[in-house]
Amino acid sequence: MADEDVEITEAEDQAGRPDTGPDQAADDTETGQVTGDTGAGQAAAGAGAGKSRPGGRRTWRATAALGAATVVLGGFGVWATLHANGERNSAAAQNTALTDGPATAAVRREISAAVNTIFSYNYTNTAATRRAAQGLLTGPAVRQYNTLFALVAKNAPAQKLIVTTRVTNAGVELLNGNRARLLVFANQQDTRAGTSQTSYAGAMFAVTALHQGGRWKIESINTFSG
Repeated sequence: MADEDVEITEAEDQAGRPDTGPDQAADDTETGQVTGDTGAGQAAAGAGAGKSRPGGRRTWRATAALGAATVVLGGFGVWATLHANGERNSAAAQNTALTDGPATAAVRREISAAVNTIFSYNYTNTAATRRAAQGLLTGPAVRQYNTLFALVAKNAPAQKLIVTTRVTNAGVELLNGNRARLLVFANQQDTRAGTSQTSYAGAMFAVTALHQGGRWKIESINTFSG
């Protein structure tokens, strides 16, 4: 009876112990491989992450640089806009054509009358027109007009020309103290005496005017003829 108890106890002890046979060893080997593979994968992932970090830093730096450039350009754009607006406001403040109606009307009236006079003539007395023009012109316009009118005085008698000029519209672009700039539109009627030949033509030119001797005079004329 005692021998049976011993055998039963040994059998129970062997049954309670984990199986360490060939199958278990194989399982342990596979487990070790899996663990090793996992460790290698983690190491590779770590190495990959380590390699990607410099590129990430470069990307961040490039993004930061672009952001800084955008801020600089944006700041310059704001400055340029404010500067341009300031200059326009300064020019507008000096241009009394926008604010002084009576002065603007006086410039327009006197320059229109001057244009009508200096560009109207009769072949029988071109000298009268030339004399009148000298009191309506100043500066470079005197020489400019005299050169032009010398051709008129030469050709008008032979062609028996009578020219009448009438300003149809004049706009004061700039009025600053004793200086002004205008854009003038005019119609010209040319008639040949003793014939029924009459022609009409339109003209547009820019005039720079100077207030001198109590009146506005033409300082330069640009006929846009190139």
